[in-house]
Amino acid sequence: MGYNKALSLLACLCLSALLYAQLGVNEKSTARRYGVKWKQDNPLDLGERCFDAVGLKATFGVGSTEGHSDFDSIYPWSDIRRCNVRMVGDSAVVTYDDEPGFAIDGSNGDVMVRIPKFYVEKYVEDGYEYRVVSGKGERPHPAFIEDGRELDAVYVSAFEGYMGTDSLLRSVANVIPTSNITAQQFLRAAQQRGPQYTLYDMRCVDMLFSLIAVEFGCRNTGTVFGYGIADYKQPLEPEWDYGLYYQSQTNEQQTNTITCRKQWKRFIVEGSNICICKGNQQNILTFARCISVREQGDQCVYTFDGPPIDITTDCFIGNCAQNTNWTETCSVPYMGATGRADIREDRFDARQRNPMRYRWMENLVGNVWHYLPDVAFRDAQMYVCSNMCDYQFADSATVGYTPYGTPLPTSRELGTLDDATGTNTWVTTLMDDSENRGIAFGVNYSTALTSKEAFGAYYYVHQYPAICANGGGFDHRNRCNLLTTRAWVWNDTRWHLSGARLLFKATGSQLSGATAIPIGVAKSKLCQNTPNPFTERTEIRFSVPEGTNNAYIYIFDMTGKMLRQIPVDSSMQSVTINGNELAPGIYLYSLVVNGQEIDTKKMITTKRQ
Repeated sequence: MGYNKALSLLACLCLSALLYAQLGVNEKSTARRYGVKWKQDNPLDLGERCFDAVGLKATFGVGSTEGHSDFDSIYPWSDIRRCNVRMVGDSAVVTYDDEPGFAIDGSNGDVMVRIPKFYVEKYVEDGYEYRVVSGKGERPHPAFIEDGRELDAVYVSAFEGYMGTDSLLRSVANVIPTSNITAQQFLRAAQQRGPQYTLYDMRCVDMLFSLIAVEFGCRNTGTVFGYGIADYKQPLEPEWDYGLYYQSQTNEQQTNTITCRKQWKRFIVEGSNICICKGNQQNILTFARCISVREQGDQCVYTFDGPPIDITTDCFIGNCAQNTNWTETCSVPYMGATGRADIREDRFDARQRNPMRYRWMENLVGNVWHYLPDVAFRDAQMYVCSNMCDYQFADSATVGYTPYGTPLPTSRELGTLDDATGTNTWVTTLMDDSENRGIAFGVNYSTALTSKEAFGAYYYVHQYPAICANGGGFDHRNRCNLLTTRAWVWNDTRWHLSGARLLFKATGSQLSGATAIPIGVAKSKLCQNTPNPFTERTEIRFSVPEGTNNAYIYIFDMTGKMLRQIPVDSSMQSVTINGNELAPGIYLYSLVVNGQEIDTKKMITTKRQ
């Protein structure tokens, strides 16, 4: 082997060992494994960390109290990043939230969250069910496999889907998420963006559940972060509004007020979004923001923004989905990546009245249900599709959908919205996903539990053909949970509580700019040291982009032993190496940014005369 080839091989070996350490990889095994386990037959066992997750901690932020997670420095959690994604021709341009041009208003593309490829193990042993996340493995989580190809990352919308005048589904801040259209309309609105776009699916649910359960050491997302926006009121038609609390008491022309009976528990409050309908739920007069609520004897007068409308006594009011980015814009906001707002009101549980987000993904539970295009049911049998190009909301026997598992027990009782035992059906066991299809769905339930036990997920399976929606809507209270999936939805259903999330998947060749390779890497550079060879001292020049917080220069001897680790950042342009720190000989030095080797070069020191 030639000298230059040998040198190059040695550099690769040195850097491989180094990068394995940075990514949490154990050289004696395949990778560090971060796990959670729970006793299958004990609903009070919500989980405990195992393997390399033991001793790590994570807390969920609330209001002004910031959350903390030891996983922020552990892959894959460390590389989950908020960004803009926009298509230019056939290429996707990605701008991260610490780069110039990033915006949440849609002016620079959709607001998405990049989740890097990782691996998940699911198995049962000695009565415990395990979820284990790692950066290496035999086969990545199914969310990262599309049409037989492995993807480096998937991009989940930071916000719930919104359709503007162009009828395309987008992820932008400070708008009311779209609802009250059919699932197929949502899917079409995503697919019309291009072949890289579809709807958030069951594979994503399973992927996120794995990350959350391991990070917080808990299988019950209600215990981790509450129920989201979950205790508001949908517009109720008179036959369902038994007290007629939400029916207009007056006739008014071109007005911005509606007068209703006084409620004992005020669901509609100042600052919340409302919907006013006439006659039935589908006849919507306006979506608006409630500006004020004024009590007037036994009545309440609600003032709303937007254009005035005609109000008659067959009009009625309710809430609708709350604005995207409400986590930051509500009265008691949360400004970090993982946490919830802290709005507190009399007679309400704060865990059911606040927007939340996990690593910038807002309202994974609550606010609106999210239609899932990759799972469907017929006669209680699940059918699954694993290629996004085949997604459709239609009969489960269509092309691309195959039966998975065995028919499930049905649950036809709605139960109550009180968190009490007796009639509510709570998931006790998840489907066996030994085929690793990315399915997180309950297969058994118990009426002897509450939302605070087991998974805290509600069980909905109907015997008739059904499509699925996940997470819970803004009036589903303690049923809102990442593993609550409602298999009770028909293809033609339109509902104020049902919406969708956007999902973007692209190959590396479709990504342009800094994101074709890991964050911060494209703009980094390592120069040859000068002078070289040197005796007294030498200067190593380099550049890393602004905002980079994980960059180092490493120096190795020719046996591969690391001699120095020098932290660097964008405020530095060079480091100086003194000759008296090294014995005469040949050395290698490397620049590594965010776990990615930028370059490796050779330097030579000489003996003093």
